[in-house]
Amino acid sequence: RHNMHSNLALTLGARVPLSSEQAHYLTNVMRILKKRKNNRQQQQSSAKDSDDDVTTGRDCIRIFNGKHGEWLAKVHESPQQQSESSISGKGRSRKRGRQSEEISLVAECILQLRTQDYNEDERPWILFVPLKKQPRMKIMIEKCTELGVGRLIPVASDRMEGGASLALLGPNTNEGNPDIPDVGLDNQRENHSSNIRFDKLQIQTMEASEQCERLDIPMITNDACLTQRESSQNKLWEIQDILKQWCCDWEESQHLNEDRDVDNSGDRLEHSGARVLLICRERGAGGYANGGKARVVPVLQALHDNRQVSFLVGPEGGWSAEEEIMFDEICVKYDGKDSAPVQCVSLGSSVLRAETASMMAVGAWALVNDSQ
Repeated sequence: RHNMHSNLALTLGARVPLSSEQAHYLTNVMRILKKRKNNRQQQQSSAKDSDDDVTTGRDCIRIFNGKHGEWLAKVHESPQQQSESSISGKGRSRKRGRQSEEISLVAECILQLRTQDYNEDERPWILFVPLKKQPRMKIMIEKCTELGVGRLIPVASDRMEGGASLALLGPNTNEGNPDIPDVGLDNQRENHSSNIRFDKLQIQTMEASEQCERLDIPMITNDACLTQRESSQNKLWEIQDILKQWCCDWEESQHLNEDRDVDNSGDRLEHSGARVLLICRERGAGGYANGGKARVVPVLQALHDNRQVSFLVGPEGGWSAEEEIMFDEICVKYDGKDSAPVQCVSLGSSVLRAETASMMAVGAWALVNDSQ
């Protein structure tokens, strides 16, 4: 059966309109209506059933919306479509040779197959530096979706490839505007539009979710759920800015939780500040990355110690020397404490491509999560 996503509420008996792309796929690619017509003719010829539709695998799809689980839904032509087809059959027959007939379909929920399993808070986030080569970024998004990522957040790094952000940013309409930051490859700084577009990448996450039969769709956004959200409304987070704000939010949440424990005023505060940011660094398994001061632990160990995590994955060419020093300073600050907002981790002794590192990080989470 075919798995499809909808933004509408799913309940028993709900009739959910399908998009034009979904209707085109079911009618012209999978030919679901033609199979149903042939099935009806066989039933009539055998005289076993009446003219009523019978719910079979040919009639149904599986539908989900990320909130109400997965439902078995029977596909119908919309009432409006049926009335139009009875009136304008002659006119459509002339156009049949030139283009396919556009059909409107609805899906009627008849049985809940699965309840909602994970939510975004339980899944790992990936903070990644955009890749210039679109096929590779598409593979990264697709595979991370299949492995269970909850949110994908692009960030700007010192060594981000020139032009890499063109997949996320529209044409520059604000040239010369001092309010629009420069992000780019070292000294080749580029001006970007204030309108970040994630629509094409979001379609990839939806298609991958449908293919792997997960019940939610990861979000691609520049919102890292930090306190100063206005600073990232229309641009990519810089590495130094997001690390600074991440630590500030974590420390604030720790102070609030300590106060609540003292006066027993309520439940402990749980928000994005509870997430540990795992910085993926090269060749640091069980030691120190590139001779730095910060301890680097294997990623599996870090995942066993922390329930909610986000991964920070570097660009092609690795982190810059300035970024490596910044990571060391932040991690050393929290060294020896019971908990920390940031931790350096290793994905092994090999130097991985950026998209491979992202997939391996989420895959490690999936293995640990499934084993618990």
